[in-house]
Amino acid sequence: MKILYRVIAVWSILFLAMAVNAQTLTPRIVFKDDPQTHNMHITSDGKYLYTCNGGKSDLGQISKFTLDGVKIASYKTDLDMRSVMYNPSDKMLYVNTYGHKLYKITDLENGIYSEIFDFADRNEQSAPAISHNGKLIYFMEYGEVYVCSMKNMEFKYSLSGLNASDNAAGGGTAIAVDKKNIYCWDAGTQTVYIYDLKGKLRKSVKLKQGSYGFSLSYAYGHLWVSDDGDYEEGMWYGYVVE
Repeated sequence: MKILYRVIAVWSILFLAMAVNAQTLTPRIVFKDDPQTHNMHITSDGKYLYTCNGGKSDLGQISKFTLDGVKIASYKTDLDMRSVMYNPSDKMLYVNTYGHKLYKITDLENGIYSEIFDFADRNEQSAPAISHNGKLIYFMEYGEVYVCSMKNMEFKYSLSGLNASDNAAGGGTAIAVDKKNIYCWDAGTQTVYIYDLKGKLRKSVKLKQGSYGFSLSYAYGHLWVSDDGDYEEGMWYGYVVE
């Protein structure tokens, strides 16, 4: 009888684990965004949301929204961007571009920026993320994570074996981070894998909406992905995952 109880207990634990991993999330915040090109990435300074586009540098723009997704303005930014990031340490916006260059936005309204660093060793399609305290920048490359210092851009450490798409369009070069977690995904199956900061898998979740691989972001307490407008109007979806 004791053995039977143990078997039942083990299967109960496995069932609960499977149920957690099978969880499908519905977005809490949804809003439209006309990027002129592609709906690449999103960030927040705690007061506003900022999105960036990508695909053509001469059509580059960063758009500003209220926290519930009401558009305020778009600002011409002549860069082919992959991610936009808010750095809390200096309260500035940064963007990473196609070709692995990092820029600081010094004057958003007038489209002025300065090159900070060329991450030549990283994938040219990388959509990296800055840590919650602004000290680190994370790059994803098909399950391998590379972490560098934001202070001097030196390589710090790497993590291996994370679940992610095997191609950039599917999310293989996108990553999101918060205080406790690393997020990566397979946009084709709309599955997000959640790891602790040491690379240990905590759980996986399915997203009800959003499938553009580059767009995975964390901002304003939400995990974000987009449905790409592809030179038309796209959508942003913000999820609460914890």
